[in-house]
Amino acid sequence: MPRGNGTLLDIARRCSVSQSTVSRVLNNTRQGRFSVSEELRHRILRAAEELSYRPSMAARNLAVTKTKLVAVLGIAGMYSDRMGPVEEAVTALAESLDRSGYEICVSFPSKRHGPFALPPLRVDGVVAVGPSAVADLQPLEQSGIPYVSLNGVVGENGSAVNPDDTRGAQLALKHLYDLGHRRIAYLDHWSVDAVHPSVGERRKAFSNAAREMGFEAPSLDIPLLPALTQWDSYYEPFIRAAIVHHRSTAVLAYSHQGALGLLRAAHEFGLSVPKDFSLVCFNNEPIVRLSIPSLTAVDVPSMKMGQMSAEILLRAMTASEDGPPQLPIRIRLDESLVVRESSAPPRT
Repeated sequence: MPRGNGTLLDIARRCSVSQSTVSRVLNNTRQGRFSVSEELRHRILRAAEELSYRPSMAARNLAVTKTKLVAVLGIAGMYSDRMGPVEEAVTALAESLDRSGYEICVSFPSKRHGPFALPPLRVDGVVAVGPSAVADLQPLEQSGIPYVSLNGVVGENGSAVNPDDTRGAQLALKHLYDLGHRRIAYLDHWSVDAVHPSVGERRKAFSNAAREMGFEAPSLDIPLLPALTQWDSYYEPFIRAAIVHHRSTAVLAYSHQGALGLLRAAHEFGLSVPKDFSLVCFNNEPIVRLSIPSLTAVDVPSMKMGQMSAEILLRAMTASEDGPPQLPIRIRLDESLVVRESSAPPRT
């Protein structure tokens, strides 16, 4: 028994056949006149399992027309305090692709190349996670490889799946308005390097809702933080400006991280939510159910985003086999509002 994983040669010797026969059986090749008996096929598959055979991805990548490999590009990193809808969407995406027999490689951005540069191995498709600029997608646009933009901008050749943040903001603000709030502040993204489309879309949706519903949105002269600055330093001046000075009775937060930070700062100020002000946030992450009070949140359909992205990519990767290339698809998914303890009518 060879040490570690078995090789094609090990399997061939055990079954008394050539390595090419083993390769064709394991790759399920039935081209031309090649055929083997079902008994031999089962014997080769059984030997591969017993020898813990693992195919060489690099060799397989060179030998087949379809690699059954999908690259997921653009994940900035895995930070425990920044997990959100995008990470959940990628999980759902990976599960959907796995059920269809695809392997997935994840490439983190590098200073040596662009955030959406193609990996060294050939891939059948690409998922670009959260692109903020179409210019960054040029490697994908020029490659001819099917790609889907997940929660981000997209070029003319790619498909895209995004949440409807405008609709989510409208639901949250109408909820606060119906409770009786007429002075509502917006806790924006706090960093100057925030370039994701959701930052602008949620900001614009808040301004439009203030004009259309007629509530007061106080102008807060709080400079955004430099890149890589600790987030906590933004919440104290926000509470002083929005709650203490302008006497806002409610706040809509760009993210659940911001809402949780504001909740902590309010406690340190001696303020109580929702007694002194109501608080609603984007991203209905599990942690917002555990805070005290639990947070009313806009539910971004993360799992559905991942599943729809996988479905669109699978169709695009197989389109050339079944007919003409598939045209790009652009989808915006509805958001919903989950009402919890942090929102209530304002004090009279």
